[in-house]
Amino acid sequence: LNDSYFVERKLFPNVDFYSGLALVAIGIPTTLFTCLFAVGRSVGWVTQWKEFVDDPHRRIGRPRQVYVGHDARPYPSFQEREIRQS
Repeated sequence: LNDSYFVERKLFPNVDFYSGLALVAIGIPTTLFTCLFAVGRSVGWVTQWKEFVDDPHRRIGRPRQVYVGHDARPYPSFQEREIRQS
């Protein structure tokens, strides 16, 4: 993946990229990719939900995430925004 789009943005493909190559190779239409990727993850989603429901304290079983992005930034109010005609 030496394409400048990926290199400039420091993007690395996930497993779906390679799964997509395999799906194309066996003739699956690209319109079904999203559905197939979701089906593969559904077992994990259901398992996580079941673990949550079975936990008497109902704790969310996810790793802690800390936002490291920008603080609040100024933005124009709705009335101040320029209306774009396309």
